[in-house]
Amino acid sequence: MQKPENYPENLKLWDIFYDFTQTPRPSKKEEKIQKYLIDLAKDQGLEYIQDQAGNIIIKVPGKGSQANGDSVLIQNHIDMVTDAIKGKDIDFENDPIETYVDSGWLKAKGTTLGADNGIGCACALATIFEKDLEHPPLELLFTVDEETGLNGALGLETKYLSSKKMLNLDTEEWGSLYIGCAGGIDYELNRELSETDDDNFFKYELTLQGLTGGHSGVDIHEQRANAIKKLNEVLQKLKTKIRIHSFVGGKAHNIIPRDASVLFSSQTDLAAELNDILDEVEKRFRSYFKPEDKGFEFILAEAEFTKSLSLADSSKLIAMIGLFPHGAHSYDLASEEKLVSMSNNMAKFIYKDGKCYIQSSLRFFDREEVKSLEAQVRELGELFEFSVTSNSEYPSWKPIRENALLDQVVSIYEKTFNEKPHITAIHAGLECGILRDKIGPIDVISFGPTIMGAHSPDERINIQTVDKFWQLFKAVLKEI
Repeated sequence: MQKPENYPENLKLWDIFYDFTQTPRPSKKEEKIQKYLIDLAKDQGLEYIQDQAGNIIIKVPGKGSQANGDSVLIQNHIDMVTDAIKGKDIDFENDPIETYVDSGWLKAKGTTLGADNGIGCACALATIFEKDLEHPPLELLFTVDEETGLNGALGLETKYLSSKKMLNLDTEEWGSLYIGCAGGIDYELNRELSETDDDNFFKYELTLQGLTGGHSGVDIHEQRANAIKKLNEVLQKLKTKIRIHSFVGGKAHNIIPRDASVLFSSQTDLAAELNDILDEVEKRFRSYFKPEDKGFEFILAEAEFTKSLSLADSSKLIAMIGLFPHGAHSYDLASEEKLVSMSNNMAKFIYKDGKCYIQSSLRFFDREEVKSLEAQVRELGELFEFSVTSNSEYPSWKPIRENALLDQVVSIYEKTFNEKPHITAIHAGLECGILRDKIGPIDVISFGPTIMGAHSPDERINIQTVDKFWQLFKAVLKEI
């Protein structure tokens, strides 16, 4: 596939990022991009290591005045969230991402772009090809399977690393230096239910689509609509009349659900009542939804199937969805901005063929604070007779302002751009907390260009901020 018209080519990192868009790299299916990295290291005569978790470390000798300095760890993850608009024909394990440029932004055609964290990977690799770039010895760490639970970082073999300073390039707001991130823990709820015949019933399929969704950490404070919860508001008005055949919503633990669909039956014809309810609900949603969510639509159609849950069990599932927590739950009062300190994403609800599955993703800065929200999820599951398990826990990176590396980077930023950076934390799961726990005492800063709509088909990267990002990265490497 050829590069799109107006694709930026002023920096080597853009060529590398294009390679990333053409190389499939879904979470847990990173073999093709791993081969790309290994082949690149071999072609450039560089030492590389692949650990047991699949993470790749490329060692880059120092250059110029910093050639004999202390090594610096540059960290990114190679996997990407794979999400597409309804009707988009793509096989994320084999097909490239189609990109285009629109008003200064690089975007993908109907899918996630993979700038999270592909642009950081490209920036790190560009250091290999910049002949005049001065930097200390570098350990370029590319972790796997970050998006499904930071599993590459959790499995990292640290014996291959020696650096005591680390730059993470996985944040998405140019002008900000990040010194903290949320920890997380996922809960899974399972239950089996019995179905009975409903041969002579009226059958319907109702879909809610076109919501924005987004990143369950970065965007959770935006109060974007969760398709599972919002579709359920229609069902709540009918819960004494309908029997659920299936209910499916949500893509992944770190995506706010954009679409959901339910198949249900009724002993009486509900078509007229359903249309009245949908008119009322749609009008109500449009009165308060954020502008980016107002492009939603309901689609009602006839369906065919032969079994459904009982009225009682259907009503219980509808009640549980209504009661399940979702959204921001508390804020960091010490911060001068709207920084969420605890949240929950009702990420998936899947009922099919007698089996019900719920995935819930909790994020936190303080492990003790989130225990009350965990108890709410557990008790709700137990009340509705679900088995409840927790997994994929990873630590937070609590903000540390007494940080020599932070002082250095702030000074370099101010000299380079003649303005002060914004020092903050992020309500998302960077790998920094895990790596600091595993490596030991190490100073860490995270920064990156502006990426909007991460984890959704609206993902886009601001081209101008990539140029500035690269400028800062070079300056930091020269002086660090």
